[in-house]
Amino acid sequence: MSHKKKTATRRGNHEGSIYQRKDGVWISQISIGLKPDGKPLRKTFTGKTRAEVAAKLIPYLNKENGKVVTAREEVRIESHMMFWLMNYKITTVAPRTFESCIRNAKLHIFPVYGNFRPQDLNIDNLQPHFKMLLNKYELDTVKKVKYLFSDYLEYCLDRGLIDSNPLSRIKFKSIERKAKENTEEKEQKALPEELREPFLIALNTDHFFKAFCLTAMFAGLRPGEVIGLRWRDIDFQNETLSVVRGMTVEPEFDSEGNVVARKTVIGKTKTAGSVRTNPIPKLLLQTLSDWKEYREKLQVETGFSLIGNDDFVFGTNKGELRSYSGTKHMFDRFLKRNNLDGKGIHFYELRHTFSNTLFEQNTNPRVVQALMGHRKIETTMIYNTVRDNKYLESAIGVFDSRYETAGEAVEEPADKHKYYRAPKNKAVMQPITQPVEIETTEQQEDKDVESIAKKISKMLEDYNITDIDEFLSSMKKKSEAEM
Repeated sequence: MSHKKKTATRRGNHEGSIYQRKDGVWISQISIGLKPDGKPLRKTFTGKTRAEVAAKLIPYLNKENGKVVTAREEVRIESHMMFWLMNYKITTVAPRTFESCIRNAKLHIFPVYGNFRPQDLNIDNLQPHFKMLLNKYELDTVKKVKYLFSDYLEYCLDRGLIDSNPLSRIKFKSIERKAKENTEEKEQKALPEELREPFLIALNTDHFFKAFCLTAMFAGLRPGEVIGLRWRDIDFQNETLSVVRGMTVEPEFDSEGNVVARKTVIGKTKTAGSVRTNPIPKLLLQTLSDWKEYREKLQVETGFSLIGNDDFVFGTNKGELRSYSGTKHMFDRFLKRNNLDGKGIHFYELRHTFSNTLFEQNTNPRVVQALMGHRKIETTMIYNTVRDNKYLESAIGVFDSRYETAGEAVEEPADKHKYYRAPKNKAVMQPITQPVEIETTEQQEDKDVESIAKKISKMLEDYNITDIDEFLSSMKKKSEAEM
């Protein structure tokens, strides 16, 4: 029995997988995306000829560049974007940032566009939603939502689900910042001046919080950076303090993006610019030295290592890393003991007090930026609230002391010419000294009668008439002759 020789064929570019089974049936397959478990999602077609199965792949190919596209009719934004978040976005951002991404997606994207297909989105159904968000939230929040959604749509664009990203056409005014109601009254970015002295007096009653709070207040450290300090970061000889790490709380997620646990860990600083070595004032250096002596005595009593180079400066009495929440609860109790609770004192106010103290002394903002570990100078200036207190008036006062001569009284010389001079070579109009007489109606009528009488008198002379009756008689004859 003769067998038909099978001819080897090579599929064309971007055609997916095309082959012929032993029974002669042609098969074409193409990957159209990924399943929720991450495995490839394939579409399979059968036909009698190679051309037939190749033609069935055409709807799944991008007409412009031949890229494989996902089966568009099966993709809904909520499930597809969650897949993208849990498999792609999570690998590119820090855990706490990813938690914010999940929250923004569930609060501001899924409720409105969850049942949409990516190709259903356009500027007309996107703009009203973002306009509503701008009316309810701060501009920074809306920008984060837009960036997250746009990032996902770029992924869809790359996968061939959409032909363009509609969010790229939506713009926000950078000056249109929606502030929270009465934000300036509710939030103090630095410790108010009237509370600074009472707060410092209270610190003298607690070894731990005096060292902890003055490190934030006199060195400008974030709470997580203070908690993450080790003794080797403090150079007592050169009077410097190095920030190379920070404490952070990392959330753990389930397959649906829900936070199932949180753990306190030591990680990198908030930004690359946050890594810094700063000089510190002698007052803080002495406070830290006293704190180290206090910890050394405690080490002898407990037997735990507390002052080694790798030990935490502000660790627990067992030398373990403190949590942020635990430290904050201790701080709240400390404030209550000293009758400072309810006055709005917060950890971050201590750091901002550091920057404001420098601004009050007219320190160059670039220097403050370096000491604070900010990446951008704009961030440093946000926390400058000097304009809200008396130091602005003090700054303006320099004009009074530097330019005292400007405050002297004006004394003009007696022979000083006036500012106004008459234009040269031009007649100068003289003022009218005589009053202008305005004629009344009766005066005008008298003048008219006098004018008529003069005309009649002249006519009598011209016609040699001496009697008025004779004049009237001659005028009557003349009139009859003309008739």
